[in-house]
Amino acid sequence: MFCVCDAIGLAVFVGIGVEKALIFQDSYLIAVIMGVLTGCGGGIIRDVLAREVPMVLRREVYATACIIGGTFHVGALMMGASTGSAFLCCVVATLVIRLGAIRWHLSLPTFALDK
Repeated sequence: MFCVCDAIGLAVFVGIGVEKALIFQDSYLIAVIMGVLTGCGGGIIRDVLAREVPMVLRREVYATACIIGGTFHVGALMMGASTGSAFLCCVVATLVIRLGAIRWHLSLPTFALDK
């Protein structure tokens, strides 16, 4: 249940971060970066306060979901969608990717040094 609530919070905060950056008339790239920082930043603060290794620093599909969700938000705006529709598109995309990664135990490859 914790992971599902975390995924919902992540998705909403990515949308909020992108939208806030666009309100200040930043470029689309900056808006996506701000969405990722907003989404991942809250998770990092939560994990640090709970004395755990932040999810974004593990093999989890976390920041990648934020990047894709933010890109969906910007892409929807570029195609002429309303602000609310673009926000919803961002939240749904981020949430589906994150919940899919949780459900099927998807992870990103890691780099290992062989000694």
